[in-house]
Amino acid sequence: MTARLSKWAGSAVLVALLVATLVPFFLLIYFSFKDQIEILVDFWGLPSALKWENYSAAWDAVKASIGHSLYVCFVTVLGAVLLGSLSGFVFARHRFPLRGLLYLMLIGVMMIPSLLNIVPLYAIINNLGFTNSYLGLILPYIAGTQLLGIMLCRTFYESLPQELSEAARIDGGGEFYVYSRIALPLSLPILVTVAIVTFLAVYSDYLWPFIVLSQEHQTFTMAAVGLNRSGRTDIGLSFAAYIVGSVPTILLILFGMKYYIEGMVTGAVKA
Repeated sequence: MTARLSKWAGSAVLVALLVATLVPFFLLIYFSFKDQIEILVDFWGLPSALKWENYSAAWDAVKASIGHSLYVCFVTVLGAVLLGSLSGFVFARHRFPLRGLLYLMLIGVMMIPSLLNIVPLYAIINNLGFTNSYLGLILPYIAGTQLLGIMLCRTFYESLPQELSEAARIDGGGEFYVYSRIALPLSLPILVTVAIVTFLAVYSDYLWPFIVLSQEHQTFTMAAVGLNRSGRTDIGLSFAAYIVGSVPTILLILFGMKYYIEGMVTGAVKA
């Protein structure tokens, strides 16, 4: 009886957590179909008619900024995956002075809150003349997000049998051949995991783009937040913009979830 009650209590807690997680998303969709007057007059009431024009207006307001965000995310993900996998391969397969110390320093950097880096990072970007340019976003993003790739790839590459590398070298392949033809294909789930985590972190970031970019180069998060600062607040329009802007992340998760889960499981087992 006690075990059954414990099982029911655990199920009830999980259901409560699921409801608490999904309710905000349902409210986001619900209010995106209402106009501002209906929200102010009858907050919880059903809309008199579905305001599909909220979505067309939201698309016109954020479509350019979504393109900017996708460009920044694509370059950042490419750089983070390539540098992270290459550095992880070097740490895993090569012995050089201060190797362990350098790796510990990289892990230590991951423990520093990102807010503490904003002032010195902005000073560096400003001195390089990269403010109000996408390089001012992409370079710091790559520098920060590649750390996860280094850690996961190093752990995975260390677990690969040495016989694979030795067989490639016997066939005349060099280190880059081993890296590109053996290590990279085998670590595809790990790389997809790094790519998804990097994309979501960069796409949803607001503070750093707000500091570095002007309005003409704004990313999606800047445009979505800016809808509430354009002289009047339109909750329905803002919520529709959030939904429109979330489509790339939803598609990425739908098509990459299989590899993401496989990469997380592989990383956990290897670690």
